[in-house]
Amino acid sequence: MRVAAPIRVSAAAVALLCWGYACAAPYPTEGQLRTAIESAAKLAKAEGLDLELFDAQKAGMTRPLLAARLNLESGACLVFYNTKPEDGLTQYFETIAANDLPVLLIAMAMHEVAHCIEEREAYVHKRFYKILPPGYRRSSATVQGYLSALKSGALNTWAEALADIASLLYLKQAVPDRWLELAKGVAGMRRDLARKWPEHDTSPWLYKLIAADASADTAANRNLFETAFQLRWQYRPGG
Repeated sequence: MRVAAPIRVSAAAVALLCWGYACAAPYPTEGQLRTAIESAAKLAKAEGLDLELFDAQKAGMTRPLLAARLNLESGACLVFYNTKPEDGLTQYFETIAANDLPVLLIAMAMHEVAHCIEEREAYVHKRFYKILPPGYRRSSATVQGYLSALKSGALNTWAEALADIASLLYLKQAVPDRWLELAKGVAGMRRDLARKWPEHDTSPWLYKLIAADASADTAANRNLFETAFQLRWQYRPGG
């Protein structure tokens, strides 16, 4: 089978294409997603958490872009990436400048790490006082009760809020001069896609966090995930 020669575009041509505006990023590739997850893995290591990467399509999973779960036997965070374009996310990535994509993808990978951190708090440490929302008897909660709440869907948005807050806190640490613009894009995406993924509409939390500028003491000198737990409670809708 003959392979077509690669199309070479000069730097000058790219400059002309991007003249007057920032080039939009295409849908993330496998290489970009793997690089982002590997970068997040280095940060997760500081939390005593190992990350393992898997191709979601090969594993038979249909979740778009990224998904994660904690392996209770090994204690590793299993992160699945999916390069199949998804309506809604495709339009979102078209609004992202190519030079902002790498850090944004790492933030999305940190979102998945936060899910594993929360699962570890529940299944391993059993710190339900820390992870359950208002309305639950946190002091007397059990793993079985937590599982029942998860299966009912009652904790979906609560869990997504923690993960998105962790993403935004990462952006504040990594690109403090750009984080507000990127954070507003994430919040807008969550709000705009609420009809498609209502359980992922964390925008009520995110807009509060953005308005507060996440407070100076929540960025560089505090643990990112511990801060995310605190801010999820502090910025909860109606709180």
